[in-house]
Amino acid sequence: MPFEDLDLAAFAVCLTCGHLRDGAPREQRCRCQPRTPEWEKQWRGQDIPSDLDLCVLCVRDTVTTRTRWSWLGCETCRHVSQVVGEWYGHRAALPLGRHSIMNGDVVPSQTATATEVAASLMAAGRRFDALRDWQRVEFDRLAEPLRAVGPSVPLTEWQRRWPPSLGASVDAFDRYGIMPVSDDLDRLRQAQTRFLSTAC
Repeated sequence: MPFEDLDLAAFAVCLTCGHLRDGAPREQRCRCQPRTPEWEKQWRGQDIPSDLDLCVLCVRDTVTTRTRWSWLGCETCRHVSQVVGEWYGHRAALPLGRHSIMNGDVVPSQTATATEVAASLMAAGRRFDALRDWQRVEFDRLAEPLRAVGPSVPLTEWQRRWPPSLGASVDAFDRYGIMPVSDDLDRLRQAQTRFLSTAC
């Protein structure tokens, strides 16, 4: 099913683990819910047994999660990471791809020693773990005022309370603290417009 056909109103944010649950037409389960063989059948043929999750950086926008080639960061956070990374001479500032190749972590096997390959993979793993730790902290910060409501809230309510935006992505990136972000949002918006026009 194409992402555009998913009903976002059918999803809920688990206020315990921070992942999406429910969904339609297939039931998506968060990390707190048991995964039974019957439930897993509906996800046969997919690398990841879910359709959507929250962005690992801003924890506001959604990302599709069906394959090992899916992004962990939303389009806006990927844009901010790319622009800031380029300011500092990198492809991107954060590893927002699920697969290391998506993040530019490629060591030429012909010239690299086994030690260099292992070191590169270990460094990528540490960056990924740090990003997941950030996601947990940022999620808890946003979820705290909503936890009195119950174990979950509709995704639409989450995004009404915490709307995805360029400003939210820049704020999250800046607080993550890997590289300083220019406070010139106009410059970022212009770069985002160029980025989106070339992505089509």
